[in-house]
Amino acid sequence: MSGPAQPERDANAALAPRQSVGRLIKQVYASLIRRIDQRMQPLELTAMQWEPMLLVHFGKADTVAALARESHVNCGAMTRMLDRLEEKQLLRRRRSDEDRRVVHLELTEKGRKVADEIMPLIREELNVHLRDFTPEEVATLVGLLERMLRNAAQEE
Repeated sequence: MSGPAQPERDANAALAPRQSVGRLIKQVYASLIRRIDQRMQPLELTAMQWEPMLLVHFGKADTVAALARESHVNCGAMTRMLDRLEEKQLLRRRRSDEDRRVVHLELTEKGRKVADEIMPLIREELNVHLRDFTPEEVATLVGLLERMLRNAAQEE
């Protein structure tokens, strides 16, 4: 009976390194987000809130639709999250004069101050995860991750 199971076990062994890469990426991401979220508590921001604030702050998205697309969140969930940021007086929405369906986003003065505090916290947490990496290793890691994203984009 061990005969037929052998090829399956060999196939699983061949897949193991690739499966562990995915698992490791997921674990690193979860660790990074968990640590960043802890650092965001004094700013009263959740994981769902700090990333969109940065995207608006750095001009990567200036409408609800663009922000939802960049954050990989549906427009309904994004609208609810923006409601909370507006309640905290960190962000304001305004309808476009040209197209009333379009809602533009901008950080308030308070929101800009909070956004300025976010990046140093993220950098510190990234540095924790990249401690003891050489600049060359970081460059290699970035290149490999970018290649993975390009590969996935080609399949879409």
